[in-house]
Amino acid sequence: MKANNIEKEIPFILLFLMPWVVYLLLREQLPALIASHYTVDSGKWIADRHASPLGLMAGLSVCAIVVYLVMSLPAVLKAGRPKMSAGMRQWLYYFKLVIIAFMLLLPTYSLLAAGHQLPDLSDARIANISMILLLVTLNAFLYLLFSRVIGNMPKPISEKYYKIIWVSTHVVTSAGPLLVILASQGIHAERLIPELITLFIAICGNLLYNVRPNRFMGIRTPWTLRNEEVWRKTHHVGGIWCFAAGITGFIICIFAPESTLRFILSAVLILISVVCIGYSYWLYRKIVIH
Repeated sequence: MKANNIEKEIPFILLFLMPWVVYLLLREQLPALIASHYTVDSGKWIADRHASPLGLMAGLSVCAIVVYLVMSLPAVLKAGRPKMSAGMRQWLYYFKLVIIAFMLLLPTYSLLAAGHQLPDLSDARIANISMILLLVTLNAFLYLLFSRVIGNMPKPISEKYYKIIWVSTHVVTSAGPLLVILASQGIHAERLIPELITLFIAICGNLLYNVRPNRFMGIRTPWTLRNEEVWRKTHHVGGIWCFAAGITGFIICIFAPESTLRFILSAVLILISVVCIGYSYWLYRKIVIH
């Protein structure tokens, strides 16, 4: 690995080490269980799930590692085209850095709060400020990421469809933090998030057949990136499947009990991933290998 590439990974190494260093420093002061999840009830933030400090750190660290590896794939994958520009690589790098930082700051803050070094998220002001920061940060990076592509790379789809996906991404991304803030004011709309996500999936599915080969948008598996025919056919079938799954999930979310919504959304996402990834692999073997 080149020296400059190693230097770029130093911030990630420090972020992955950060919660573990805090844990070692505060280990004697930490209770057996600390808050791992908060809900909003009667306008107040209440911890409704707890975990051991070690379990919380390990779980979120593993999730952060998975996200890091998934987000690193488009930049390091050599096969396929078009090649990613230096500018696009830079923005993806910083976007990944912010996402990983947020994921690992959560357990770090929880440990510091449990060790009485900082106020915990039961303080509604602290919780709402964190949601506002998350809202602003995610939307800022989404704007920079989408505008970077539209300004410096061949558009993967027509500009009209591209802007539809762009705006829809901002709406879906903003829904979570906004609904949490509204819930702290006594306004509850938990059903809206899975409905928005499934509707977003259906919109994207309806536009997938138009997506040209690129490393930013679409079903970007190693096999679709290596062969244009595999890309085209996968996006045709994947688009139909995403639209059908998204619309079906949206309708189910309207009528299903709220307690089942997270499982319905997970099932939709897993089914879409399995079908699209599996079909692209099967098609690649059929067209390229045989």
